[in-house]
Parts: sequence; structure tokens; C-alpha cells
Amino acid sequence: MVGAASSDRFSSPSSLLAGLARNPAAPIDVLLRLVEMWPEQACEGLRRRRELLPPVRDAMLRHPSPTIRGALASHPQVDPLARAHLLADPAWRVRLRAFGRPGQAPLPDDVLVRLLTGLDDPPSDVPFSREELIDELFGAMGYDRRLIRLAAVHPRPGVRRYVAGSAIWLDERSRRALLEDEAPEVRAVAVASDARRHQVMEPADLPDQHCHAFWYVLQRPLSPALVDQVLASGDAAALRVMAENPSVPPDVVETLLRHPDPSVRQGLAGRVDLSGDQLVRLSTDPTVEVRTAVSTHPGLSEPQRASIDIDVTTVPDDGHFGSADVRCREIPYTDGAAPELTDALRWARSVNPLLRRRAARNSELPPDLVDILAEDPDLGVRVLLAQHHLAAPPALLLRCFLEYHCCGRDRLSELPQFPTNGLARFSDDPDPTVRRLVALDPHANPEVVDRLSTDPSASVRQAMASSPRLPAPRIVALLDDPELAEAAAANPALPVDQMQRILDGTPVG
Repeated sequence: MVGAASSDRFSSPSSLLAGLARNPAAPIDVLLRLVEMWPEQACEGLRRRRELLPPVRDAMLRHPSPTIRGALASHPQVDPLARAHLLADPAWRVRLRAFGRPGQAPLPDDVLVRLLTGLDDPPSDVPFSREELIDELFGAMGYDRRLIRLAAVHPRPGVRRYVAGSAIWLDERSRRALLEDEAPEVRAVAVASDARRHQVMEPADLPDQHCHAFWYVLQRPLSPALVDQVLASGDAAALRVMAENPSVPPDVVETLLRHPDPSVRQGLAGRVDLSGDQLVRLSTDPTVEVRTAVSTHPGLSEPQRASIDIDVTTVPDDGHFGSADVRCREIPYTDGAAPELTDALRWARSVNPLLRRRAARNSELPPDLVDILAEDPDLGVRVLLAQHHLAAPPALLLRCFLEYHCCGRDRLSELPQFPTNGLARFSDDPDPTVRRLVALDPHANPEVVDRLSTDPSASVRQAMASSPRLPAPRIVALLDDPELAEAAAANPALPVDQMQRILDGTPVG
């Protein structure tokens, strides 16, 4: 193959081209050749590049292939002007990609207003209705409140009518404006939507089986008859959800406090209307999950929290882990949003580690609290601080990486403040995820990196194949290895003449 002794197994041209496309040291002329001659093969690699230099971005923007233009539209670093241009792309799939994704720079207000105008009267080549397209935009932007507010005052009544039917997302100001809208059809939808929001659910509204609609009904205002029906059913899962519902009357809350199933009692823990006596009873509940759930209740004082025997491994917090045994969790304890700074400042010094975890999610914490939370005894607090705060000490990121063995671990090593010097000391660590860190060390011994390129772990071999500390002859040799060719082609230490030889030896197509 390329510059190395041939073998019986060759890497595919596609893997080599994909690797070159994401190689951070690839010269502009190499990238432009890739874009021009092998767009399909280079597409994914270009999408994975950390940055797109202006000539490459411009070439992708003007490229005849919608696949390449779509890759640009979904690139994390695409600038809003390029995305705004792609919103008028000839290919509808590219236009949909340009709607956005988490992490991209936001589109300006005037661009969003024009986009909503176009979606209100979609062109014939788009196989979706206006409602489906606006749904897609709102979903792509994570139901961004700025977009919702723009839609609520949009000059087109069709757009206002759409958002008027989404009462759950509207702030009070937008809701009032739509209820008083000049267009009768918009007012009618807003009134109907608001009525549905306040409609009291009756027994006939509850589906017979557990499904999305079943749980949705139990979160709406409930009639006494429906509350009695759910109580009589003995369905613990339904009772747990109903226990959280603020429309449940005090006498039923008291009944649920005595329910034998701890999950039902746990469902009561977040109610803001709990009395002092009820809080005490939940705080001393025989089941630790119940005690832990109520321990963050705003009605408790810090001395009361300190007296509660909790287990932070039993209640998920940010959707990723508990603490002591660092279990993976699927159900988030919060909605994933960072708390307001005023709340974070209060919670950061709480005796309750779950509240401190919430505080650690706020990226605006002052330096003194960052220093305090960086030494927190709870691993969950430390990891969340490392993940969400740019001022988190580099040493904390490494410590968390070594101690945390669950979802999001690799994200820590990808953060810009992750320390890289001295990582070669982990070359013999029994954990392959830790051995991979050697590839990040800018001063790692090339012999050590070379040795690890034959590590028993495929992930370690992949990491070393992309390490610039791997000797150049070895990088070139790995271009013929089907397993490691793409990583080797992405290695920034790959000689430029070898990059050119890959291109020269690859058939166009």
C-alpha cells in the first residue's frame, strides 16, 4: 500500500480518506482535494474535524454534493452565516440539517423569523407539512425559548397559530399575547390550548393501559373521581406519578404517605405543599430511597438535612451516575438544566451532596466555590464540576477521569483544560481506558507509544495509531492495517508526502 511493505491485507481507500479528512495537520490543499474528488468518503471525517478553515468551509458550502453541504450544516463549529445560507439550499435534506443541533452558535433573530416565514408556506419539494417542519425546527433547537417568543409574535398568523397550540412551552407573556391575538383563528387555538392545559381529567380520560397518554393524563389536573379510581386500582406505578400531582388533595396525600409501597411515598417527596410533620415522617421513612428523595426538599433546614440518613447511590442526579459506587443511571433527577446562580450559591455549601451536585452544574460559580467543590468528598459533585466549569482545576479533571468509571468519562479527557503532561506514566495501567491517555502526552516516549500500538485492547491500539508521538515509520506502516489505517491517516505526525501519496494512489469516485 502506501510507502510500506505490502501485506496480504490492505486497508480500504475509504478509511484512509476518512482519516485524512479529520487529520488536524492536513494542509488546505489536501483537504480541498478531498472535498473536490472524494466527497462521500471524506464527509464523515470532515464532520468530525474540530475546526474547518475558511477555504475548506467555503468549498463545502459551494460543493455540488448535498452530502458535503449537509456535513457542513451539522458541523459543531459552522458559523451562523454559513448555516443561514444553507437554510436556502436546493436540497431539502440540507435545509433540515441547517435547522441546528446542540452546541452550534445560534442563528440571529432575523434569520429565524425568515425561516419561520418559509416554513409557514413550505415549497413543494419538501415531503412534510408545515406543522411537521416547524416541529422539526423546534425540536432541533431544543424548544429554545427565544424561538418560541419569536414565533408567538411572528407576522404570519399560521406561525402564531402553530405556537398557540403549544401552551406547555409558552411563557406567560407569550400566552397572554396569543389569547388576545388580532387573528380570530390564532385566538381560537390559543383559547382551546389554554383550556386543555387547565382541563380537569376524568376517569374516561385515562387509558386502560400504561402508555404515554396514560402518564400524561396523571400529570394533568385530576378530578376527585379519577383520584379515587387510581387509589382503588392499587397500581403502584400510577400512584407514584399521581403522588407528584399538585392537584391531589391533602387527605389523599396523607393516605399516600401511609402507602406500603416505598416508591409511592417517594413520589410525594418533591411536593411543595408538604407540612413540617409530613417532611419529618418522610425524612425518617424506613426506606432509604424515600429519605434520600426528600432530603433536597426546600422546606428542610440544613440541620434537618444533616440528620437524614441518605444514600446518594440510590437517587440519580444528572442522569449519569450516583456517587459511592458510581452507578450509571437512566432517569434524571433534574431536567438537566443548570440551576440559577442564586440557587447554586446557596446549594454549593449545603450538607446535602445532591444539592451540591446541582450547584456544580452552574458554570458561573465564583472561584472560591469552585475550589471548595473541587475537593468535595462526593465524586458526583467533583465530576459535575469538572464537566461544567471551565475554571475547574486540571488536576481535578484527571482525578475524576481516574475515579469515575461510567457514562461521560471520555468527555473529561476531551475538555481543553484536561492535563496532558506526564500521562505516559499510565502506560501499564490495568485499565485500557487509562492506558489510552498516553496518546495525549506530548512528551511520551515514542517507544512506549509504539509498544502500546500493539496493545491487547483495540481502543488502546486505535489511540496510539493517532498519537503524534508514534514514530513516523510506524504510522506509515499502519496505513496498511485495516483496523488502524483510519487512525493512522488522522495522525497529525503523518508526513505530508504520505498524505499526497494516499490521494495520488486512490481512484477518483
